[in-house]
Amino acid sequence: MLKLVLWGNKSPWQIWGASLGVFIGLLLLLFALQVFFDVQVLARGARDSNVLILNKKVRTTSEKSFSSSEVDEMRKKPFFKMVEPFESNRYEVWADMKQLGFSTILFFQSIPNAFIDADTSDFKWKEGDNVIPVVMSNDYLTLYNFGFGAGQGLPKISADFVSSFTFDIQISGNNKRKKYKMYICGFTKNINSILVPQSFMNYANKEFGFQEKKNPNQIAASTDNPYNTNLEKYLKEKDLELSRGGLIGGELKTALNLLVLLVLAIGAIIIGLSLLVFVLNFQLLIAQSSASIKLLLELGYKHQSVTKTLYRRLISIFILIVAAVFSILFPIKYLITSALVTQGYESLSPIVSIPVILTGVVFSLIFIWINHSVISRNVKKLA
Repeated sequence: MLKLVLWGNKSPWQIWGASLGVFIGLLLLLFALQVFFDVQVLARGARDSNVLILNKKVRTTSEKSFSSSEVDEMRKKPFFKMVEPFESNRYEVWADMKQLGFSTILFFQSIPNAFIDADTSDFKWKEGDNVIPVVMSNDYLTLYNFGFGAGQGLPKISADFVSSFTFDIQISGNNKRKKYKMYICGFTKNINSILVPQSFMNYANKEFGFQEKKNPNQIAASTDNPYNTNLEKYLKEKDLELSRGGLIGGELKTALNLLVLLVLAIGAIIIGLSLLVFVLNFQLLIAQSSASIKLLLELGYKHQSVTKTLYRRLISIFILIVAAVFSILFPIKYLITSALVTQGYESLSPIVSIPVILTGVVFSLIFIWINHSVISRNVKKLA
């Protein structure tokens, strides 16, 4: 009886139009929020650190390496948390990568694990081990997929796939030679290099090194704030440049964040307008049915019954909206993350972030509460 009085002969297009607005607004809002969280992960790395890889600008006559006094001076600067020089191989490395279709001379470097934005649980080596774990720049995987591999007609490979390979390498120098196995245990976005554990680098340089130890050409430095103006001045004064790290992506990150904020604002505006349409629609519905509602109340119906009938319709509509939003958001997130993971961005999760889900739930509760309050207040006026 109540449903017939309230919804009979009423056009559903206003409600469904408002529902479409809420759907679009909520999808934009949650998607923009998810992109915001993913941008933070991609820009700062899985450990939320800001690692800068520094080298001197290449000039015709300038010294390109760092002296020990220069490294010590950098360590004393307040805008640096940690400063460590890279150590490079002083021996020859030959790798047979038949799984990828080529053999090549390689170079190795080492740096403390604290600077490495990858899982280092397997990144260890001790004397006597025949297998060497390495952490590789995911730029190399991209170059293979879209450079060498594409030119040779080879299929693209994912980070997980290439990590399953074991490559043969040969270390030689100092009139010695030894064969090892090598596998990729992780990919880094901060460091454009092939990294081996420091324990292996120390052993191999001592055992096979045929060159004298030289001053390092690269320095790894971590900082709390890569946008520090004193840091920028220092880099300029010392004629240093970034070969990799947080400042490189600063402008891009800022632009992406502004774009995300714009989408968030658009989504919020659409949701606000849809909320207003919902409220006005239910007010109009109650006003149009006011005579019938008053009659029902005089016949003994309680105003809570009328409110509950409208409230149930509101809940059923909103459950459909939220279900539709997440049924689209989850696959989109999974597909985008899968595409990025194939390029070595393993820090991203394929699942929608918990804060995004909570935002959707909290928004839904607020939206329902506001509409319920408006419905209850308008029905009570007729009682």
